[in-house]
Amino acid sequence: MSGSADRKRLGIDDSFWVWLESPETPMHVAALAVFESESEPATEVAKRIVDAFRDRTDFEARFRSLIVERRFPLPAGRGEAGDVDIDFHLRHKALPAPGGELELAQLISRLHSIQLDARRPMWEVHVIEGLQGNRFAIYIKVHHALINGVDAIRLLARSLADEPEVAMSDPAWALERPRRKGSVRSVRDVDDQNRPSRPKLLMASLKAVNALRKARRSDSSLVGPFVAPRSPLNVEVGPQRRVCTASIDLARIKHLATLSGTSLNDIVLAACAAALRRYLLEIDGLPGMPLVAGCPVSIAPTGSSTDSSVGIMLANLATDEPDPLVRLSVIADSTRSAKEHHSAVPHRALVAYSILAMAPHTLRQLVPTAVRKLPPMFNLIISNVPGPKQRLYLAGARMVGLYPLSLLFRGEALNITAVSHDGRMNFGFTACRSALPHVQNLALYLEDGFDELEHAVSVGRAEGSGLDRAAVVHIQSVLRPDRRSIS
Repeated sequence: MSGSADRKRLGIDDSFWVWLESPETPMHVAALAVFESESEPATEVAKRIVDAFRDRTDFEARFRSLIVERRFPLPAGRGEAGDVDIDFHLRHKALPAPGGELELAQLISRLHSIQLDARRPMWEVHVIEGLQGNRFAIYIKVHHALINGVDAIRLLARSLADEPEVAMSDPAWALERPRRKGSVRSVRDVDDQNRPSRPKLLMASLKAVNALRKARRSDSSLVGPFVAPRSPLNVEVGPQRRVCTASIDLARIKHLATLSGTSLNDIVLAACAAALRRYLLEIDGLPGMPLVAGCPVSIAPTGSSTDSSVGIMLANLATDEPDPLVRLSVIADSTRSAKEHHSAVPHRALVAYSILAMAPHTLRQLVPTAVRKLPPMFNLIISNVPGPKQRLYLAGARMVGLYPLSLLFRGEALNITAVSHDGRMNFGFTACRSALPHVQNLALYLEDGFDELEHAVSVGRAEGSGLDRAAVVHIQSVLRPDRRSIS
């Protein structure tokens, strides 16, 4: 693949993903979208999509980009491919019979394990036919140096239609990037006039990092660095991935948050904690100290729809606590303290603060043998990405499932990412196959975790308000619609 001689350096934030690229840690993010056709055979729809997409060779800039790998600390480079072979990047596949959830999970696990070819623009789109129920799927993966998870979900949503009557949508690689709105620039202009000096911003960042460090040595609910225990989740990872998914009714999660007086994210973390606790108990690997989750949070300017800058919030998952209500309370206190800590940092200092706060994790990734010598800053990443609220269609077929699939860092064998879509909260589990046996059980245990929370919250409300058993059963029936998973 030829590229132009005109190359430019990537920023440090994008170069980071290039530095970490290896056969054991491929740095691509991905999404799996499942579609259902009502008016014609799904195989015909899939073929029509492939034929139409193959003719679209008007590639947006990032889909023509070549990444020039350089070792840390040299910034990576970016060039432009002189020719992009659509037949290499667009693949048409069919599942073996019976085309069920198992066959789909096995195929996606294999595709997600394969590194992208740095000699070409680092992205692929796979159209997969042969699913049961007159369905087909699309799996898209792009290197993180070219796009992050939030932007990937936004881009996929933009490539779909709001109505089934639209014959064919533009593929993701042919969509121009949206421009920043004038209102956001105006807000920034006003902010620029009142911004503190750089020394003040640095001091504010250092002060916030010091507060985080002090939290480690106190009984504060704010989680400090290096309190995460070593666990089976924190081992050297191999090249093979195992992915699985789960889908929960979003109204059910919101109602549970309202009943418990917590947030939607707290409920998601509590259900994940319940699943992790059960899984680690089964493999005799539950630490005596609680697991810590790294939760990405937006640090973009208020009102921006194009800036997806993120930092990391540390959350105590209370996996050492057997009582689900106590566990939820600890998680809620932890996330509340973390949000208060972040809100106390001036907005323009958040980027510097995030870099400083994450320095131990960055060091652990970039220095050879550091994973074995340094304790983990957090045990895994649990991320909640906002997705499209409305129903979406491709070539007349409705998207009935959208599952995010992320990457693994060195020493972190599991990632859980959730995305909301059309009244569902969809979870994608990405795991190292060799490190975590039978990790597909986590998807089932997650659903059981929501059941456990519902029972505990309803019983707790009954005991606190004098409700009888009939009222408890009623609360549980309101909260428990159908459940879906792909394992």
